[in-house]
Amino acid sequence: MSDSRPLAILIAEADQLVSMVTADMLTDVGYQAMEVSTAAEALAVLRGPTTVRMLITGRSIVGDGVALAHLVHHRWPGVGIIVTSGAGAELKRELPPGTRLLRKPYRFADLIHEVEAGLAQVRDEPAPAPVLPVGVPPHRGLDLGHGVGAIAAPSTEPDKT
Repeated sequence: MSDSRPLAILIAEADQLVSMVTADMLTDVGYQAMEVSTAAEALAVLRGPTTVRMLITGRSIVGDGVALAHLVHHRWPGVGIIVTSGAGAELKRELPPGTRLLRKPYRFADLIHEVEAGLAQVRDEPAPAPVLPVGVPPHRGLDLGHGVGAIAAPSTEPDKT
């Protein structure tokens, strides 16, 4: 079954004018644009009910756009990421793999090209294995006894994996 809703793109940008213009550009070509101004607000949207397919974040947002890119890369691997900045190509080394860098000020054509390329990139990548929190071994915990599930608890047995 195909979803007829437009793809959701989250814009995390501190400069309201840049955010508004970027949202307008994306809406004009058929995307659903959502705007936030901090990394914390971006995370709240990503945890919410809307399936976000692309994150466009400014490097200098409150909460650090580069750190946000790393978190999204690891936690939501199916979300494409574009970091915008006035910095040069040296910033590319700080970004997670597959993250696109778009230099400010950017033109409409450059934005749309990067969005389409980023969406194609995440669409073509194989689905990653589920991410477990660091230090939590799989299938450990206290059985609730009803087959309902388990809760995490320290194990008294040595790890034999």
